[in-house]
Amino acid sequence: MQAIIEQILKDATAFQNGCHGLSHWNTVAAHGRTIALYEELDAWFLRLFAYFHDCQRLSDGRDPEHGPRAADYVMTWTPEALEMSEDDQRRLAFACRYHTHERQTDDKTIRACWDCDRLDLGRVGIVVNPKFLFTETAKRIARDKPLAQVQDAHAPRIRRRLRR
Repeated sequence: MQAIIEQILKDATAFQNGCHGLSHWNTVAAHGRTIALYEELDAWFLRLFAYFHDCQRLSDGRDPEHGPRAADYVMTWTPEALEMSEDDQRRLAFACRYHTHERQTDDKTIRACWDCDRLDLGRVGIVVNPKFLFTETAKRIARDKPLAQVQDAHAPRIRRRLRR
C-alpha cells in the first residue's frame, strides 16, 4: 500500500496538506477499516478509495469535477497494480466519480466509501448527520462523536471557502 500512496502523492494535482489532503485521506482510511470490520466489507477497496477520492482536486475550495478526475486517474492504473479485478477497479472509479454528488447504487461497499468520507466532515466544522449515512457502523460513529469531529480551528473560514 505504501508504494501506491507514494505514487498517488507524486501524481496528486495539489493539496497534500490542505483539508482534503493526506491527513484527511488517512482519516477516511481509518473509518474504512472500522466500517469494513463491522459491516464485513472489503477493507482493501475502502482503503484504496480513501487515498484516491480527493487526489485530483485543484483546490481545497469548490471543485465539482474532482471526483470525475479521480475516477479517470484510477483507470490509468492497472488492476494488477491496485491488486484488484478489472470489475473492482471500475467500481472504485465509480465510487470516486460520485463521492460528492452521489448516484444511486445498491453496492454496499461503494456506499460505505461515501460514509467514510462523510464521517470526516468535522474537519471543516460540519457536524455529520447520521440520516445521510448508509451503514449502521457509520451511523453509530456519527452518533457517538458528533461534536468531537470538529478538529480544525479554522473551520468557519474553510466552510466559507467550500461554498464558493
